[in-house]
Amino acid sequence: MAQPPPGRHRLYMPDAIVAGLPDALGPQDAPPTVQPWHQFPLPQPLGRPLPDSLTCKPLHPAIVRTQPQGHTSTAAQVRNLPRHEQLHVVRRCTHMWDNLIEYCDPNGAGVPIVASNQVAQIRPTIHTRLNLNVNDTLCPLPSGPQQAEVIDRLFGWFIGHARRKPSAITSEPSVQDEVHAQIIEPLNMLLETRYISRNEPGLGTDSPFYPQWGRSCPRAHLTPSVRSKAGFPDYILYGSPQLYHHASVIEVKTWWAYSDREFMNIFSSATAQPTTGIFLWSADSRPAIMLRQLWGELHFFQTTWGACTNGHKMIIFAKNLQNELTISEVHDFTEPQLHRALLGMCFASIDEKLGAPFVTNSLCPPQHRESLWW
Repeated sequence: MAQPPPGRHRLYMPDAIVAGLPDALGPQDAPPTVQPWHQFPLPQPLGRPLPDSLTCKPLHPAIVRTQPQGHTSTAAQVRNLPRHEQLHVVRRCTHMWDNLIEYCDPNGAGVPIVASNQVAQIRPTIHTRLNLNVNDTLCPLPSGPQQAEVIDRLFGWFIGHARRKPSAITSEPSVQDEVHAQIIEPLNMLLETRYISRNEPGLGTDSPFYPQWGRSCPRAHLTPSVRSKAGFPDYILYGSPQLYHHASVIEVKTWWAYSDREFMNIFSSATAQPTTGIFLWSADSRPAIMLRQLWGELHFFQTTWGACTNGHKMIIFAKNLQNELTISEVHDFTEPQLHRALLGMCFASIDEKLGAPFVTNSLCPPQHRESLWW
């Protein structure tokens, strides 16, 4: 029986699959399928044209909403972590965001990796099929027909996203709804264009696709170590159906419980000492409370990468040393490159789980980590 043709090594972002948009791919980039595509990139839909780039819709507060005082307190099992498991140092990496965007682009120039005192201009990723001394069968491309089917769904999602009206935000769960609709859904589809599913046994073609973003499971994740749902991330990137095969996490807040200013004050003396970056573990400022929670999620869910948003701002962070957290600069929720940066985070976290070396150090180079604030 003939096997379906393998897929193409392209990044099929929603704004790259529609004709007439600035970043549109060419006809030669169509995934190979059993039947030739009638047209690629796909034609503009009826009605007004699609926007030039993919961005999140801005979120608007409803008149009736939760109070500004509402915020998650640090779970006791996080606050009481032994000293050697606590967060010690906070760094800012001004290059992380752009490096993640570069990391998810198979046609990019690459980011520098430092290893054994030598610098090589490569992207150390499994998903880009570069030589990492890692067997490529760990992460093969999906078939052309699978890519084509997902592109069709991405096209439909992009039309719906562009046409949808803004939602009224009443609470943290309604921000989570928007994050799911505007970020999680397209990320999950984009992952399907890059990976062959690690199916659950016995379910055949009806099996959920992995890797995928999903919710935590209290029945499985409530353990003697994690006894409170306050320590759970809002979304987890599951690398496979196996428990604790988690690649990265996303935490969602509201901008009235954790303001834009408090996101900016992550990089301030209210959170960590200037120059040294020594984290104030017992501090009760909102930024310190948030970082303790994020650190606890990485620690208990055994992940290295994550992101956090309040619906207005977004940060990406990585545990690059045993007790050190490196954080990107603060970016807008509606920034045009946000989905690409988050997709780069997905690829990086999956690659690390599959054994790719030096990923975090290449994306957060030691020479670009600093704690220069007041």
